[in-house]
Amino acid sequence: MSGIRANGGWQGFRDSLTAAVLAGALGCLAAAVSSPVNASDLYKPADAEAGTDIPAAEVKFGMRPYADNTFYIIAMKKGWYRDVGIKILPEPEGLKVTDTNVVALLLNGQLDMSSEYCPLTLPTYKASNKLKCVAFTDNFLGEAILANPNLHLKSFKDYIKEGKSFNEAIKAAIAPLQGKTLVGAPELSDRPFEEAVSKFSGVTWTLQVLDDSKSLVLAKAGREDFVNPEGAPIVYTLMQAGWTDVIDIGDLYKYGPGGLDSPIEHLVANVGIAGNSDFINKNQNTVLRFLSVVWRTIDAVAKDPSLHELQAPYLNSVAGTSLDAKGVASTIHILDPLTSFEEDSAYYVDEKGVLYYRNAWSAIIKDYTEHGIIPKDVVTPDDIIWGAAIWKQMKDYQAKADGLLKGLEGKTLPGDKAELAAKAKQFYQWFDFLDAFRLAKAAAG
Repeated sequence: MSGIRANGGWQGFRDSLTAAVLAGALGCLAAAVSSPVNASDLYKPADAEAGTDIPAAEVKFGMRPYADNTFYIIAMKKGWYRDVGIKILPEPEGLKVTDTNVVALLLNGQLDMSSEYCPLTLPTYKASNKLKCVAFTDNFLGEAILANPNLHLKSFKDYIKEGKSFNEAIKAAIAPLQGKTLVGAPELSDRPFEEAVSKFSGVTWTLQVLDDSKSLVLAKAGREDFVNPEGAPIVYTLMQAGWTDVIDIGDLYKYGPGGLDSPIEHLVANVGIAGNSDFINKNQNTVLRFLSVVWRTIDAVAKDPSLHELQAPYLNSVAGTSLDAKGVASTIHILDPLTSFEEDSAYYVDEKGVLYYRNAWSAIIKDYTEHGIIPKDVVTPDDIIWGAAIWKQMKDYQAKADGLLKGLEGKTLPGDKAELAAKAKQFYQWFDFLDAFRLAKAAAG
């Protein structure tokens, strides 16, 4: 645990923790990294495979211990990865990872892909351009400063309801933290939110860095007054226990300064999937099939939240929580709302939106550069966010499959062609538009 002043949080955090973590991570790859680094390589789409067989593939996949990072377990238990020819390694549930080891595991190839808070890959661009964000699954809303219920504090929302302006409400809500201790998680992702709250409110505090699991124990024992956990399950657990949501990232999005040049822009918290570019550009279609299962799972849990019964035991085992299916579903609904395949357009198409990847990531990269986390001009949004090109490729397959399937409607097909058309429709329903296109093309040929 280390003390860091809030108004110097990034610098202190980097010096006391991040540098050591990244040194270990990058040290694993020292011999393999090309230098100097200028991440100009882009995603290189592959052609659809010939034939109608679904190729067998293996993916070494890791999951971080959070609600929006472990829903993949549902697809594993349902056999949905096997439906598209993918075996998850290590069997049966991939690798349990943490924020302290996932970057190194991705860099050195022990993992091909992992659930990830994508901005956490940015510091590696000091020495490597290998890590890419291949998908966004949600925009994390769980960053929140919580107060011990025994303090009986009013929240930012309470002051807003009283008619106070944004500036008045944030100053009033955060005033009790002046000179106090805020217990925060060690992840780099928490620092921009804390810094923004301090800047907007004019309040400074001492930050104590502590892992979520240890912080939760202290919180339950009443030994913490203010805490900003990293994981949504921890935030949700404390909220259920009566802790006051003094202010959260959603408050800043909703009531803070708006517009694409807003000081809120760099706080966009994209959670998704990171991968090693060596694997991605050798296995493009495997990545498409993997992501089809992700979109299928997001669609399925939206329609049937009881599927979280398959996730809850795993999440509790890695996060130290005791949530049932309803608790997991509520955590995700409130703090980690998952983004469907079609809703991904907010990230990749809506150029005027705050969530559009080039808008958000230009601001995020600028913020990391200004705080000395990465050098200037080593990375652009398109260098690191390969999810845009990948999603657009899948949208293209969707459109092509649509056209082919519509062309087959009403036609009497021979047995083998009819079977291919039926399979194409099944893969389409599974969001595997790549194989829907392949099979529909064969059926139409």
